Amino acid sequence: MELKDKKCVACTSWIPPLPMEEKARYLEILGSGWVLNQEGKRLARPFKFKNFRRALEFANEVGRISDEEKHHPELRLGWGYCDVEIWTHTNNDLVENDFILAAKITEAFARLSSLPGDKTL
Repeated sequence: MELKDKKCVACTSWIPPLPMEEKARYLEILGSGWVLNQEGKRLARPFKFKNFRRALEFANEVGRISDEEKHHPELRLGWGYCDVEIWTHTNNDLVENDFILAAKITEAFARLSSLPGDKTL
């Protein structure tokens, strides 16, 4: 099963973080754009758009997905960009949920950027 097809599991208490080797494997599965930062404890990706309206539409879609998964990233939104940063707050590190959410966000970006009549977000 692909990451984008999995569901996030509610974190009701501390969950052990993934080992760095596992994070690297998941990062490879996600593909280009996503990076580990904060000593490998956070997952981040900048998304670029042609204007503020498109960035806001994307941010709203990320919000919808996040509420559905009950796992919420940090978003930084401005004219032509929406930066996404993900980590699990209960352990201040990364678990599988973070990579599942990243895969769903990547899929949403691809879907929104392929709408007929507007090839560039």
